[in-house]
Amino acid sequence: MTSTRRRVALLILLPLLQLTGVGAADAAILACGARITTDTVLENDVGPCPAGGLVVAASGIVLDLNGHRVFGQPGPTDGLGIHLFRVSGVTVRNGTVSDFDGGVAIEGGERNTVEFVTARDNVGRAGISAAGEGIAILSSRNNQLYGNNIFSNGPFAGVGLYTLIDSSHPRTTSGPSTGNVVDSNTITRNVIDPAGGLVNTQIAGIRAENNSTHNTYVNNRVVNNGLDGISLFRGSGNSVIRGNIVTGHGLFRNAIRRGSGIIVFNEANNNLIEHNLVTNNGDNGISLRPTVTVTSGVVPGSMNNIVRNNTAVGNVARPYIPHPIFGPTADLHDGNPNCDNNLWQDNRYGTASQPCVGDRP
Repeated sequence: MTSTRRRVALLILLPLLQLTGVGAADAAILACGARITTDTVLENDVGPCPAGGLVVAASGIVLDLNGHRVFGQPGPTDGLGIHLFRVSGVTVRNGTVSDFDGGVAIEGGERNTVEFVTARDNVGRAGISAAGEGIAILSSRNNQLYGNNIFSNGPFAGVGLYTLIDSSHPRTTSGPSTGNVVDSNTITRNVIDPAGGLVNTQIAGIRAENNSTHNTYVNNRVVNNGLDGISLFRGSGNSVIRGNIVTGHGLFRNAIRRGSGIIVFNEANNNLIEHNLVTNNGDNGISLRPTVTVTSGVVPGSMNNIVRNNTAVGNVARPYIPHPIFGPTADLHDGNPNCDNNLWQDNRYGTASQPCVGDRP
């Protein structure tokens, strides 16, 4: 089902006014809580930080971690490792961010790049801290995540895209996350769920929450995450999922459903899914969700998608868990009667949910 989770930014960060400024043009030795305002090359590891690592507070600059590590203290309420707050044209590169509630967060702004960063062991706590991703894009647009290594984060996603909806706080950013590119990242083993353990893990490799539209997910290696590999939630349409390797999801769960390789939820329409290799996932390989009836009314399924030239074989790797909404599983699955306006074309597969999925040329 679609997610009802609501993100509120900055629940656990130090106020910006408490942070110290950095004015070095090149090399810099920084401490926890430093506020980056110029081009900076890090000369030391930073941490352990009890309440946030570094905040990038100026546009058009480069933060080169220079192979160093920014790290928190395992446990809740230690904030974000690197926070790009309402800035544009920033590049963060070449280092490790670990042991915070969330690794790198881009909040607001646009045209930022995070590249060649290892984001690992960043674990939030549902109900205690707002984070829970290796890298998160929060109501920001036209950013690029390239060549990052993202593993052992949770409890929400390796990479998460969110539309923040709480505008009551004066420092909260709002609006959709759109136009972002997630390219050539390795997103693996994000399975940690402190509250529910592995059997109920909710963690996706890439998670585009409600109304995160016009994004591109290409050439990523998405392997062995807790729930789904790549999930587009309600209204997250007009996106491209191309050339990804998506394998080994949903192998731990035993509740409601196990997890699929690529899943597109209700009203996430007009997506292009092509040239992906999707194998050995617990439930479906590629799944388009049908119309459902909820307490607020009828929610249409995922429609007007193109699914072509994918290889989806060896999925349904665990026994199906009966459920009134999540139906029987297959390598290719379309829950909409007669596929509605979804086009399935030239895919290689072992099993399909209905003839319109497998019989189109």
